[in-house]
Amino acid sequence: MKINPVLLKEAKVRMRNWKAAGMIAIYVGILSFVALFILMNTLLDPYSSGITKEHFMIAYMFLAGIQITIISFIVPSLTSGCISGERERQTLDLLLCTKLSPSSIIIGKLFTSISQVLLLIVASLPIFSIIFLFGGISIGELLQLLLFYVVLTIMIGSIGIFFSTHLKRTTASTVLTYAVLFFLVVGTLIVTVFYYEFYIYRLPGNPVQKPTFPLLYINPAVAFIEMMAGQFGIHNGYLLPGINLGKLSVFKHIKFWHVNLIINFVTSIVLLTLSSIRLNPIKRRDNKGKAFKKKK
Repeated sequence: MKINPVLLKEAKVRMRNWKAAGMIAIYVGILSFVALFILMNTLLDPYSSGITKEHFMIAYMFLAGIQITIISFIVPSLTSGCISGERERQTLDLLLCTKLSPSSIIIGKLFTSISQVLLLIVASLPIFSIIFLFGGISIGELLQLLLFYVVLTIMIGSIGIFFSTHLKRTTASTVLTYAVLFFLVVGTLIVTVFYYEFYIYRLPGNPVQKPTFPLLYINPAVAFIEMMAGQFGIHNGYLLPGINLGKLSVFKHIKFWHVNLIINFVTSIVLLTLSSIRLNPIKRRDNKGKAFKKKK
């Protein structure tokens, strides 16, 4: 099995010490404590008739929320210094002199940085499976949550890699990565509120079924909430609510978080491709040569 050399080297360095195993043990222990605390608090409640399926689903929701919060805060700090850190240590030129292509370096750095987060996500699956004791969540829905986590982690990591490749300083790269993530989560909500307040609500007749503002589809928090609500059977948020797409069978079962998942996947590919182009020393040299000829 051929493994990316950058990923293989970093994996050997990180997995040979006790920190990786200790981090997994602490993380799983914290999630277990949270789940146990929620269930025991319910059990000791004098007004409660015992632990039911609803209580397990509440614990599942809290664990899922904790995990997506950890992903959003940790991944930018891990990826925003991958390339700029090599540049600051003056080791980037040595890395570019190897036989590795720029795309291999970018992908290797990305998965090296997010590998620990992905490992924590996989290690936490047994904790999430406690919901199976009372039902309510199927294995397929748990795998949907896992897929959402993985794609979101790669997308956020791609943003960090993009800025780390185009900027010389890790500090600037980290700040811009968190700023973009803040806009995706909070900024899109603010723009959507203004859109509904100053446009939709002022339309003649004030339509009951209001169309989804397209910018909201890039918001991972809204997609996560919609997916969790769908798993709990609260509602089915179909693509562009308010627009009748029932006659088009291809859109019949497309939900809000499906669109967000596709957008995140495409965004990751675009950002990684642009990072690879930026990192390619041959293309940079050609561009400088063309610019020099134009000045002449």
